[in-house]
Order: sequence, then structure tokens, then C-alpha cells
Amino acid sequence: MRMPPGWDGLETIERLWRVDPDLQIVICSAYSDHSWNDLRTRLGSRESLLILKKPFDTLEVVQCAHALTTKWTLARRLRAQLDELEATVASRTEQLVLANAKLAEHIRVHERMETELRLSQKLEAVGQLAAGVAHEINTPIQYVADNLQFLRDGMVALSTMASQMLAAAAGARGPATAALVDRLEELARAADLDYLNREIPSSLDSVHDGVARIARIVRAMKELAHPGPREASAIDLPRALQNALDVTAAAYRYVADVETDFAPTPPVVCFGSDLNQVFLNLIVNAAHAMEDKRGARGTLGVRTRVDGDCVEIAISDTGAGIPEQLRDRIFDAFFTTKEVGRGTGQGLAISRTIVVDRHGGTLTFASEVGVGTTFYVRIPIAGPRPQSRLAA
Repeated sequence: MRMPPGWDGLETIERLWRVDPDLQIVICSAYSDHSWNDLRTRLGSRESLLILKKPFDTLEVVQCAHALTTKWTLARRLRAQLDELEATVASRTEQLVLANAKLAEHIRVHERMETELRLSQKLEAVGQLAAGVAHEINTPIQYVADNLQFLRDGMVALSTMASQMLAAAAGARGPATAALVDRLEELARAADLDYLNREIPSSLDSVHDGVARIARIVRAMKELAHPGPREASAIDLPRALQNALDVTAAAYRYVADVETDFAPTPPVVCFGSDLNQVFLNLIVNAAHAMEDKRGARGTLGVRTRVDGDCVEIAISDTGAGIPEQLRDRIFDAFFTTKEVGRGTGQGLAISRTIVVDRHGGTLTFASEVGVGTTFYVRIPIAGPRPQSRLAA
């Protein structure tokens, strides 16, 4: 251990390990000026250091040299393999990051396509309802126009009567005469004053009702067609259902009577625009089912109830019911039993995606052939369940 002048054995070892930390070293010394604890304190606890005290046999040195050389070689190989493994892991990690980025992009594209598909289906539903909505608006517009024409004619008659009465009064200055009174009565009869006094208020009420009906339909269309916020928000569920009924009235007006039972319901946190689409789909399907059955007028039922932390919407019809062999397929995309032009078969599939995947709710049905079908929409009141997806 003593190597004067210059470095001693310990400093020599320290400097060698700075160059090659894996170097295996054997100290052969007859001196005992450093205990093993001193060596551990200064050099650290290393498995690459051995001490042979003199006297020692040459064979011992050869064996130690062979063993430590083999150990050093193996350590080098291990280090090389570890370096290779780290490089492989880094490469794989980079590939995984790229794959994750591609997957995330695919997910974004898929979600965007789903959003566009829902919008396309909503536009399809609105397009199918357009003729009916036009009829719903045209009817009140017609009687508004008729009443306005009546009021215009009445005003002409009143204006004419007033002018002639003023002229008659101006020509009879002085005390009233029987002739003047007769003339005024004749003018009142000619203008049909009693009829106008009776009918004008009624006509004004009809105009007001017609305008209010048009405003209600336009408001309902606006709320149903609005894309809504990207995040879930609270909606008035009965109002949303009534809007759907107002807009779809032309689909069921001539085939069914409507029965509603809206239980007191707290504001429901949801994607309102998407649920509006579900309500449109189910109401129109119910109307078509009753139209296809033919015969007596049917009944379209729309009911709500609170069930624990959820709200349930039941939309029922008295149509022909769903045949047993078709019930497993009604939620399949593009499956439809309607003739061309009355649907693409996406309505129930998209409705299920909206209710189940987007809100964490359930969409089920009960049907009896010849009696009718009821669809049950059940969604959480406080908002979409954790497993449901947020808005894209």
C-alpha cells in the first residue's frame, strides 16, 4: 500500500476507478496500516476490490486474476447489453409515442366523424320534418291572412260610413231632424256595424293566436336545430319534449292524439341538442308506426318520471308493435323496415349512442305485436356518467 514517493496504493486505486469504474483490483500487501473498515470508508463498499496479504501463493494470484478478468469481461458485456437495451427501450418508447399520437389523431377523427354523423342525421330528421313544419306554419298564416283581409274590408266600410256620416251631419246644421236620423241608421245598416262590432274582436284574437302559434313553432325549431354547448349543461326537460312535439306535429296530427304526463323534474344536466335529436327520432318513429297500422286513431304518449338519481322519458305508440325476429336488430346502424324516403335506419342507432355512450344512460323498449311499443330513455339528472365520453 506504501509506494513512496507519490501516490500511495489507495490513491492509485481511486484514480484507476475514475478511468474505469468496472476495473477489478487485487491488493497484495504485507502492511496492515489500513483496516478493512478504513478501506470501505475511503473507497466505498465495492465488490471489485480484493486484498491478499503476504505471504501468498502464486496460484492464488493467478486464480484471482482469472476470476476477476472474467468478471470484468462479463461486466463489460452486461454494460453493453444494458446500453443496447436502453437504446432499444428509447427507440420503442419513441415509436410508442408516435403510435399514441397517431391513435389520438384517429380517435379525434373518429369522434369528429361521429359528431358529423349525428349532425347529418339531425339534418335528415329536420329535412323530413320540413314539409310538415311548413304545413304547420302555413295553416295559421292562412287564417291570419284571411282575418287581416276581413279587418281591412271592415275598416274600409267603417271609414266610408264615418265619412258619409260627417257629410250628412255637415249638411244638416241646426236641430236634428228625422231625415238625418234615418240617414245615419241607413249608413250603419249599410256598413253592417253590428256584425263588425261582433266579429272584429274575434278576428283580432285569431290573428294573435295564429302569430303566437307561428312563434312557438319557430322557437321550437330554433332550439331543436341549435348545436348547443360543447359541454353538458342543464335543460328544462318538459320544455324540450314539448318543443319536439310542436315540431313533429304534422307527423302525428292526422293519425294520433297526444297524451303527455310531465312529472316535476329538476333541471337535467346533459347534451341537450343531442337529446332533442333522440326525442325527434322516437316521436317520428311512433307516428310512422301508427300510420302504418291504419284503422282508428292511435295514441302517442310522452311521459317523464324521476327514478332515483335518473330521469326516465317514456315515448309510446299504439302501432303494430315490433316483430320478435326484428327486435335484436333495431339498434343496428342502417337497419330499417321503412320504404325508401322515410328514413335511412340511423335514427335508433344514433339515439342509442347518444343515450348510452354520451350520457351513460340506457335506451330500452317494450313491445307487443298488435298493441304498440314504448321506448324508455333513462339518463342521470346530475350529468353524464364518468364512463361516458365528453363532447368532441
